[in-house]
Amino acid sequence: MATKRILTAVLLIVGAYLPLFQIGCSLESVPADRRQQREAALREYGRQQQETSAAADRQRAEERQRRLTDPGSLSIQESDAEIAALHSPSPLRRTQAAEKLGDAKGTRAVDSLIAVLRTESDPLAFSAVVQALENIHDARAVDAYVEALSAPNIPDYVREMAFDGIVTNGSQWRFVPQIRRFYSSLTDESVRARVRLIVDQYPK
Repeated sequence: MATKRILTAVLLIVGAYLPLFQIGCSLESVPADRRQQREAALREYGRQQQETSAAADRQRAEERQRRLTDPGSLSIQESDAEIAALHSPSPLRRTQAAEKLGDAKGTRAVDSLIAVLRTESDPLAFSAVVQALENIHDARAVDAYVEALSAPNIPDYVREMAFDGIVTNGSQWRFVPQIRRFYSSLTDESVRARVRLIVDQYPK
């Protein structure tokens, strides 16, 4: 009988504390659940950020490619035909091709115009190539302008066009030694006077 009463008392105690134990377990599980939710949210945020960044990179790459291959007001076929004509044995045809590409203002032709400028020996075609690059106004041409300052057998007034391209791009302070040498090589007094306006701004 006593044993039965003891068992009954134990069961009553267990029955009373069991709900409290369950509540305690539930309370302990809340922070863990929230932590898991927070970690899952952070993972999702990181994934979304990576996707957004990748999409932006693709868009920038596509835009850059579009700019580099833009034929301007010409069709791609017309632009490529004029680019090919830059290598014509006829100086007149090379001049005409450069003029058309410059008028079209397409960046597709920039690399070819730069390459031709570095080898062109005819003053008329040389000036047309420089003018075309100035019309397109692409910063990639600046180094070619600098090389053109010392192009052999090219008249001063034509080389001055390359100098103007450097100034137009705001790069005259990057190439002080080259521009000083260009100035010293000039024999045309009118060109020399115009270039002196820039040279006189350099520190002595």
